[in-house]
Amino acid sequence: MNVSHLRNGFLVAGCIVAAALPTAAGNWPGWRGDGGGISSEKNLPLKWSEEEGIKWKTPIPGAGHSSPIVWGSRVFVTTAVADDPNVETFRGGVYMGGNRAKPDESEYTYCVICLDADRGDVLWSTAVARQRPKTRRHTKNTYASETPVTDGTHVFASFGSVGLYCLDFEGNVCWQRDLGLLRDRRGWGTGASPVLFRNTIIVNCDSDDESYITAFQKATGEPVWRTEREEGPSWATPLLFEANGRALIVTNATRRLRGYDAATGKLRWQCAGGSMITVPSPVAAQGLVFLSSGHNLLRRQPIIAVRAEASGDITLGKGQLQNEGIAWWHPRGGPYVTSPIAVGQYLYVPLDRGTLTCYEAQTGKVVYEKQDLGTRNTITASPVAGSDKIYLQAEDGECYVVRQGPGFEILAVNKLDEIFCASPAVSGGKLFLRGRKHLYCIGK
Repeated sequence: MNVSHLRNGFLVAGCIVAAALPTAAGNWPGWRGDGGGISSEKNLPLKWSEEEGIKWKTPIPGAGHSSPIVWGSRVFVTTAVADDPNVETFRGGVYMGGNRAKPDESEYTYCVICLDADRGDVLWSTAVARQRPKTRRHTKNTYASETPVTDGTHVFASFGSVGLYCLDFEGNVCWQRDLGLLRDRRGWGTGASPVLFRNTIIVNCDSDDESYITAFQKATGEPVWRTEREEGPSWATPLLFEANGRALIVTNATRRLRGYDAATGKLRWQCAGGSMITVPSPVAAQGLVFLSSGHNLLRRQPIIAVRAEASGDITLGKGQLQNEGIAWWHPRGGPYVTSPIAVGQYLYVPLDRGTLTCYEAQTGKVVYEKQDLGTRNTITASPVAGSDKIYLQAEDGECYVVRQGPGFEILAVNKLDEIFCASPAVSGGKLFLRGRKHLYCIGK
């Protein structure tokens, strides 16, 4: 395949080559790191602004809500660059609708970009595809909303209907796979990120036509397994959930919440009760996996805590709040877009209107409820945690730093002059924040 290498968005003759780095505690290899959003690092930044606390700020061309990932001294992001930048429109906030009548009327170049984590320099940018979009997108979505994932030697990037791509650390495309035409009746686009499991890369592909979840050999891209799903569109990244000696890939969706054997794709458990629109990813703690969803204008906004030993159909019966597979359930309180975070004994659920609720992870008991994070703030990015703090990035640029634990306390509010929908990354004592036009590195 012909690929292009770019620096700062412009063509250059070559790219900078780096050897694969060993796995380190500071790596943040995929969506929310390992999917949970928790960093073990200490002394993470507390305060910053456009005037102080920014190590570097690098323009990223095009539009993309994929989150940055970090391995060693390298940061990777994806983007979709339109020939006509006027089509890269965006409407923030929480609202019904957002449907577009047709795909963007422009050629797009779909890119994976590698930056130096210390300096912010663009080392290379590879254009993996160039085409007109095959599907529509929501006014709040982009054509590069799936977060890539890396194993330290290769980067795996999904662009939905444009395909799945594997690149080495030099920016060369090693293989690509067609995922089919992923569309839905609303035309909102895609958003579920790929997940690494051992020697495979797993992708959930839900759409109106033929929904499925599949695994490819990460070395060659050859299919390993594929499981059809009786499901409509969903946007949630699956969670790799390892407990009791088995590895499950857990998916959130409207008709059924499901746990599959990660090695074979065999269905292990399923549960009815999702909301009409399912965007948040599952999270896990205390031997439970938590699935949630629900637009704040819809009646059904479930939070369901599934036990590690669950098997078969674990759907709750009428009047039931728990059973052998479900530890607890709340019919309301689930978020619309942002994913919860489970830290220690607590499950924190940020709601899209800018509030935070905390539950006891084991019991579902409310610890505190709908604490305000500013006035009329919309939260689309999912939170991350580290240094006994939770970082909640709002769309309008404010990042709320909240103390972990049963007492609600805002430790700092940090404002940047940009719109943020991507979730933060944490590595090397620094935060990496992807805005609509720039990638920021916060820290020393």
